[in-house]
Amino acid sequence: MNPELKAQDCADHDPIEAWQPANPADIDYWLCLHIGVAGEPGADLFYVNVLSETAATLVDADELALRKKIVIQDYSWSAVVDAIQEILQQSNGASWGEIAVQLSRRFDWEFENYRPI
Repeated sequence: MNPELKAQDCADHDPIEAWQPANPADIDYWLCLHIGVAGEPGADLFYVNVLSETAATLVDADELALRKKIVIQDYSWSAVVDAIQEILQQSNGASWGEIAVQLSRRFDWEFENYRPI
């Protein structure tokens, strides 16, 4: 099984795919990724902080270390998608659960720490 990016959204910049920052060196937003099994319906939500290298230097080092993030040298939407695709290509497994655990190392997963009642 392989994961697939099915959709994405951003509360700060909608639609994120068309957003053009005033200053490409000053990027700091959270992105919601809809990721599921390739070729199958459904997706779980994963969140990641997208930052430029300059913006990352402005965040407290301890705080930055805790964030699931993608740091982009030269911002463009295609650079963000390429970084996401690289992470997805490194994640595979026999079940969605295995894949989701791998993805949760790089993204905040909506079901991370979920405990059924």
